[in-house]
Amino acid sequence: MLDDRDDEFGGYAHEEILQALVRHLLTSADLDQLCDDADLPQLTHDDGQPVTITSARVYRDAGVMTLDRGVWLELSDGSVFGLTVQISRRPRSEVTLRRN
Repeated sequence: MLDDRDDEFGGYAHEEILQALVRHLLTSADLDQLCDDADLPQLTHDDGQPVTITSARVYRDAGVMTLDRGVWLELSDGSVFGLTVQISRRPRSEVTLRRN
């Protein structure tokens, strides 16, 4: 059964869910821990302190002027990234949302 929150996904369920998932993953742990988990080098400032994610917002909440879905990341070193979620092909059959 769908609840009121499922209405937010509308006709863009894939994009909205992937956008929310990326945002959650990037805010559920420190960036240096995520790099360790992925066996990647860590980003550090000149003083050796790790670079952190200071903000991770969906495009809509960040005021990004686009119809695309995505996550706007701001890092402690001043860099800003937009991770865009785009569908290259729609599903072949109808997809429903299921709560765990």
